[in-house]
Amino acid sequence: MAKKNILVVDDDPDLVETVAMMLESRGLEVGRAYDGIEGEESIKERRPDLVILDIMM
Repeated sequence: MAKKNILVVDDDPDLVETVAMMLESRGLEVGRAYDGIEGEESIKERRPDLVILDIMM
């Protein structure tokens, strides 16, 4: 079974890293984006199974 691919998008780098480290410790593949444009590009490139997005950034 392939690893689940998750993308974390937030303008707070500390939050992105904290969430990403927690998910990676559970064996998930995690991408990071720090703004909406980078997030959109990552979605197109990575095709994640799940996006965790800060909608208020």
